[in-house]
Amino acid sequence: MEVTEVVEEAVLTARDSYLESQPPSQLHHLVADIGALWPKFDHLLYFPILRLTRPRDLYYYQGDGLEAIYGFTYKYMTMEHFLGQLTRVQVGAPLTERLAFAYAQAWYPGDAPLIIFADWHIKPHWTKFYSHAGHVTMWGQVMPGTKQLILNGPEGRLLGGWNHPIDTHMSHILVDLEAALGHTLRRPVECTITDSEGGSLALGERYAEVEQNYISVLHQERAYSRADFELEGPWEEVKEDPDHKAAFARWVDAERAAEDPRRFVLMRPVDQGEPTRIYTGRFAEDWRASDVPWLHRLRWANNELRIRELIQGANLNANFGYTYQEASNRTRQREWEKAQAKVDTTKRQLGNHQEAVRNLRQRLADLQNAHTTERWELEQQLARQRLELRCRQHDGRATKRARQRVERLRQELENCTARFQRRQRKLLRRLYEHEAKSRQLRGRLVKRIATRDTIDTETLCRERDLEKDQIMLNFQVLLGNLHDWVAENYFAPQWRTLSLEKAAEMIYRKAGRVTWHEDRIEVELEPYRYADQQRAMEATCTRFNAAGLHWRDGRSLRITVAAAE
Repeated sequence: MEVTEVVEEAVLTARDSYLESQPPSQLHHLVADIGALWPKFDHLLYFPILRLTRPRDLYYYQGDGLEAIYGFTYKYMTMEHFLGQLTRVQVGAPLTERLAFAYAQAWYPGDAPLIIFADWHIKPHWTKFYSHAGHVTMWGQVMPGTKQLILNGPEGRLLGGWNHPIDTHMSHILVDLEAALGHTLRRPVECTITDSEGGSLALGERYAEVEQNYISVLHQERAYSRADFELEGPWEEVKEDPDHKAAFARWVDAERAAEDPRRFVLMRPVDQGEPTRIYTGRFAEDWRASDVPWLHRLRWANNELRIRELIQGANLNANFGYTYQEASNRTRQREWEKAQAKVDTTKRQLGNHQEAVRNLRQRLADLQNAHTTERWELEQQLARQRLELRCRQHDGRATKRARQRVERLRQELENCTARFQRRQRKLLRRLYEHEAKSRQLRGRLVKRIATRDTIDTETLCRERDLEKDQIMLNFQVLLGNLHDWVAENYFAPQWRTLSLEKAAEMIYRKAGRVTWHEDRIEVELEPYRYADQQRAMEATCTRFNAAGLHWRDGRSLRITVAAAE
């Protein structure tokens, strides 16, 4: 896979850059020639094969695996110092990039666009100290840890892993990482496929800005139904799944559809109307609706299962670096900002209701004044008309029209009073509602301010330096890729699907004898108990020996398995 040259180049470049400003005495393990470094690289690389987890396990290690190769086994302090010096020269990021390019060229030669699969692996960190925390799915609780973004290509080939703080969200880094990855691999990324964490509107807007394709799925905890969407095309049979159909769709709400740059594909069983899965993302123009579920389903075998294989076979859950720095707790700060947003919202609502109360009280006062003025004028008119009516009665003149005017003014006075009472009751009812809501909001505001003030944003927490973990993650991914390469090129056909964990048990830890000659190295493995495994190993040795491989010092390497008794 040509990774030997990549590791050497990355380490030597980082070392030389560091030594430009630092004395060589600080890197006594790294200043040796590259041939002396490879035994230490192999110790770090083969920890899982040796049933070891981290350098401290070398305290009591008595195995012969590495001694059969080098004649000795390094102990704890040597490997811990070596790993610490690799951390000091900051080789993690450049090694990740160079290895990603080597993997891509080994598995997918050329410069054709790649489909990649992205998913988090959350690694718990057991500590009693105040640290950044997040939800760890495997433990079902919030605790300190590290998020590792694992990227795979088609057929699940590992492209690399990146460590991030546990409070990192996929929408924060995925688009930028994809752009950097395209530059590193020197080829474009055709599409990125993620789980439901990539289904957010925020990530969809980022992908729309850079005009890149991706596929995700809406979170199932959010209940969406067929009524929320309007079909944009006919139902089509899902690729390689005749029991389901899929169709493009958009939001029924025109305003929501105009603001959302994402596209949607609904998938439902043939005999049902409601969708069981809703895919989202930015899709290529030539994709059909039936292609989207099929592409997303590849994520399970090509990404999820590969991460699980690394967890079991390459110690992916192990923590290596415990160096830390004091930092503000971003989780608490975000909680405070959310609490402050609720306080601001409540204050705004309370202000609106208090303003409404003031306006209503002013309107009531104005209404009372207007009613008093209008009633006084009507009463004055009514008094004059009654005086005129009595005069007419006294003089014996006609009183019919005078009586009508008196009756009309009396009716207007009654109507004026009734109208005033109706308007007053309506305003008083609204005033009561706003005052009641204001009392409720004042109580809510007090509680929300108290909740906000209980959030501790002053105390600093521990933020781990992830450089050492990144270096070891590179070796863990490298071990997984080396196993894939060996299985693809040398294993017997019946063994090509073996996981790293199973292959370590059946093959890589197999007892045997190593004999070093001047021109060759001969490895003879002990026979297998079962005939089918014996035949598979014989076929594997034949394929391996036919490749004509050599050890680093130029000696040819030959592996055989002893005949079964």
